[in-house]
Amino acid sequence: MANYYQIGGSLDYDAPTYIERQADKDLCAALLAGEFCYVFNSRQMGKSSLMVRSWHHLQAEGHRCAVVDVTNIGSDHITPEQWYRGLMGTLAIQLNLRTRDIRTWWEEHSHLSLTQILSQFIELLLTQYPEQRLFIFVDEVDSLLNLSFSVDDFFALIRYCYNRRAVEPDYRRLTFAIFGVASPADLIADKQRTPFNIGRAVVLKGFSLSEATPLAQGLTLKTANTKAILQEVLNWTGGQPFLTQKVCQLLVTSSQDALNEPLSIPPGMEKFWVETIVRSHIITHWESQDEPEHLRTIRDRLLYDERRTSRLLGIYQRWLEGNTVAIDDSRDQVDLLLSGLMVHVNDYLVVKNQIYERVFDLAWIHRQLTALRPYSESIDAWVASSQTDESRLLRGQALRDAQTWARGKSLSDVDYRFLAGSQEQEQLETQRTLDLEKAQAAKRTTRLQRTLLAITSGALVIVSLLGLAALQQYRQAAASDRTSRLNEIRALISSAEGRFASHQELDALMDAVKAKRRLEELNDVPLELIAASDRALNQIIYWMSERNRFSGHEASVLEVAYSPDGKLVATTSADQTVKLWAKNGQLLHSFTGNATTFGLAFHPQQPLLAATNLDGSLQIWNLETKKLEQTIQAHEGATWDVDFSPMGDFLVSGGADQQVKVWSLDGRLLQTLSGHQRMVWQVAVSPTDQTISSASLDGTAKVWTAEGQLISTIPAATADSSIWSVAFSPTKNIMAMAGDDAVIQLWESATDSLRSLTGHTERIDRLAFSADGGAIASTALDKTIRIWGKGGNPWRILQLSGEIRRIGFSPHQSHSIVTAGNGVTAQMRQWQTPLLKTILLDGNSWDVAISSDGERIIGGDGSQITVWDTRRNIMATLQAEQDTFLGFDFSPDGQLIATASRSGNILLWNQAGRFLRMLEGHQFQSWDAAFSPDSQRLAAGAEDGTIRIWTVDGQLLHTLSGHDGRVYRVAFSPDGQQLVSSGADGTVQIWDQDGTPMHQLEAHDSDIFGLSVSPDGQFFASASVDQTVKLWRWDGTLVRTFEGHSHNIYGVDFSPDSQLLATASADNTVNLWTLDGEKLKTLYGNGSGFKSVKFSSTGELLVTVAENGTLTLWNLDTILTLNELGYACDWLQDYLSTNADLLARDRTICEGVITDDS
Repeated sequence: MANYYQIGGSLDYDAPTYIERQADKDLCAALLAGEFCYVFNSRQMGKSSLMVRSWHHLQAEGHRCAVVDVTNIGSDHITPEQWYRGLMGTLAIQLNLRTRDIRTWWEEHSHLSLTQILSQFIELLLTQYPEQRLFIFVDEVDSLLNLSFSVDDFFALIRYCYNRRAVEPDYRRLTFAIFGVASPADLIADKQRTPFNIGRAVVLKGFSLSEATPLAQGLTLKTANTKAILQEVLNWTGGQPFLTQKVCQLLVTSSQDALNEPLSIPPGMEKFWVETIVRSHIITHWESQDEPEHLRTIRDRLLYDERRTSRLLGIYQRWLEGNTVAIDDSRDQVDLLLSGLMVHVNDYLVVKNQIYERVFDLAWIHRQLTALRPYSESIDAWVASSQTDESRLLRGQALRDAQTWARGKSLSDVDYRFLAGSQEQEQLETQRTLDLEKAQAAKRTTRLQRTLLAITSGALVIVSLLGLAALQQYRQAAASDRTSRLNEIRALISSAEGRFASHQELDALMDAVKAKRRLEELNDVPLELIAASDRALNQIIYWMSERNRFSGHEASVLEVAYSPDGKLVATTSADQTVKLWAKNGQLLHSFTGNATTFGLAFHPQQPLLAATNLDGSLQIWNLETKKLEQTIQAHEGATWDVDFSPMGDFLVSGGADQQVKVWSLDGRLLQTLSGHQRMVWQVAVSPTDQTISSASLDGTAKVWTAEGQLISTIPAATADSSIWSVAFSPTKNIMAMAGDDAVIQLWESATDSLRSLTGHTERIDRLAFSADGGAIASTALDKTIRIWGKGGNPWRILQLSGEIRRIGFSPHQSHSIVTAGNGVTAQMRQWQTPLLKTILLDGNSWDVAISSDGERIIGGDGSQITVWDTRRNIMATLQAEQDTFLGFDFSPDGQLIATASRSGNILLWNQAGRFLRMLEGHQFQSWDAAFSPDSQRLAAGAEDGTIRIWTVDGQLLHTLSGHDGRVYRVAFSPDGQQLVSSGADGTVQIWDQDGTPMHQLEAHDSDIFGLSVSPDGQFFASASVDQTVKLWRWDGTLVRTFEGHSHNIYGVDFSPDSQLLATASADNTVNLWTLDGEKLKTLYGNGSGFKSVKFSSTGELLVTVAENGTLTLWNLDTILTLNELGYACDWLQDYLSTNADLLARDRTICEGVITDDS
């Protein structure tokens, strides 16, 4: 049961490791009694899991519930209007509000304040559900406290709803529950207002042994004393949920690492075994082992606010030193409780568990305080003397500096005593002499004289100011409008960036376009505002995928599919309709049924559409007549899915009755396929041989002939995992299946396992093949869509704002997909654009190389790396046992590949990936290797500062020494007569071909990671951590310094014609420059900085590799001539013309913009 435990994240309401505590009973009872509740505690204590459990309990009783996760609404760069609208939109969706056009409703009430609008909206909810109770759960409430605007009114409104019960009985049906890392005093910050003084606190404690008993079931050990082992676990974790699950998981995995069978723990050895695992896997080197993050979260909360860190650590230090800490409900104690480090026990503060006590011990406290205090050495010595050594107290400037540092901070009692003692001592030692009193009297006289002089001068100033008043008022009126418009543009840019970071892509693009159009209306715009607008728009258009939204359903969209000709899209919904759309988003028709529609399939040749219903029926609609052709009562319970055969002569359904059924088009049952033990969630018919596959929650996929003969039963990759999706390739006899274990299995002929694809972190809900069979798409509850290439190689990850559960490829445009999740809209997405395409490499990557013909690419960081062609086909795989590749180069003649590695070995391979030989000599890590222009020699630099040059046959020619530290890059001149190198010492060194040093350049102030030679032989360029790139001649002359990046620069490369320079930086940008220093274009990454950059030999492509392993092929021909605003408006064209949710004024934002379609 390796995956029995869940470490981190909210548990499903029926998860086997969910531990029911007293808080479960208290919360449900209080909510049902109509009490407003709040659950405030530290992180990873199970608040969200408790909320999910309570939500399901109340839903099951027939009540309407909504969960508002405020982090999903957004916090960075969000305006009050956006936040309130986002809150209302979430409530409308989750409560299935019949009035779904929130935008129009908002506009009708826009004359009211934001709080009044929300209040009216709550009344609308109560009116629409007159017979039901409404429960609203607000999670992650602490995120609200960091918003740029006050949320006092929001919490005051919650209090108002509670107090309103006295005069409006309807409000008794409305109940709030608030969850987060906060205290009631935090919710209304304005101390002039009535505090948040309503509701019941639900106390969430750690697990007791009796409560935690279900966790023992996952301890798959060959022993009868699992309860004793669990007790030892709790002795270490104090029942802290995250740590308890983690330690249990470590016990299981450690036992499996040791043996291939369950480990037997002799009685009496439980304590020793558990302690050994906890110390080795959690406490020792805890900062590097803290995955998923937990201990570092506590550390960061303690150290977050330097002004108060000393106070918090001081209180905790007192407890570590053996003193009792009585509860006083101070802000400092509240913060210690919310950090999770300490808890209330019998009116005292104590550490929560032994793990925290061992990690955050006195030595750790001392290190933190030493780093904080400018007087650490003095106070340590004073404390060591039992606070009696007056010579250790501060005086003079040291005291002044300490008082300045302490101002505004909340320090420990020891700090305050030390500073107060220093002040008193200085006063005793300072004699107040008569001279000082006279000096002070003289100062008072001087101040009086200055005051009189100021009064006289002031009269003259007033006269002058009156003469300027009218002119100033005129200027202010003119400037006010300009300032307002500039502020609007700044707000739009901020909103665009925030929405894009939150994966609300179309909204982000709309804001970015609006900002650009507003800028066109102004003169003399600040350059930084233009740059910010360009940055926001460019990053969005490079990396967005959302093209359109199909808006019109009044409840969650449950399925989405393309028609066989790609001209239509159909959607099903919980609103009991099937809608038919043109691919541009225009709603064409709605088919209305009597039950929630779910599955969906187009007939491959005829104008027929099949839809499944949760009442067990299967309906077939005629798309031409818009009439219902057939209703089949297909299954007992829900009919979940349907698919037509590729010839269209039969269709297959799967349902909750655990059966797969085959039907003729006239509704006759042809076959019943039995064998599954739980519901059948999805069915698929192979386009190549008409075999049928079914995915079931029993953890298997079954494959049958069309006649009903079972071919194979394929289990999930992990035991006890449900299978949620199956899909067939349209061109090959390949089947994909996936489910709870987040693993995609690929099978050939349903009997031969090809490979498993991993990368998703949560359940995979749906798989789909592109029409040409060249790509696979997978959607998962981790809020990502992954695109996999031929053979299952990862190409692209699309980050989403919410869960996407359904996906389908366009039959004719393999880069276009339709998606649907839990919301009321479906989306049209384009996962690859003309601007770029990506490959996902394993792990962090340092280098990338391109063959001289521009057709092959190599990059990565690991013991196995791949050679790709520019169409992303795998050409070769290089593997080094127990080593890690770092640097690469192709020989100019295209016959060889050289690799540098952590071991220092330089390996040569042929173009097919066959290992040829090792070039020996380096004993330390080697970062880079470079061929000579004639492909006969190879140079490589190493960690020890040496460079070696070999023939490609393996003969060592020269060993060069000169760098003081590791050598990062080496490169030959185009004529092969010289070699240039760069390293950690900040120098660039130029060598003759025989190894003679020619020039040593003190080039940069820090490490030089990037080095490139111009193809015409005139220059070379160096790129450094000092955030500059420098252009040099071979005689050592500095030609130019390029500045513009805001972080370390790791890569640099010349274009094939030697006219452009590309620079790659950790600031997440690649800049393209002319050699004169003009910046032509900035390319923006999508989440992590760049490590390397290379031009292709034709200059058509620019290849980059990022820290997260994303290898990107940029289409330079398109990008260099790109009109970004025109491209954006072309992208938005369908959305602006067809989307029903857009306001009329927003539809015109692209009027007058020249696009490719203009």
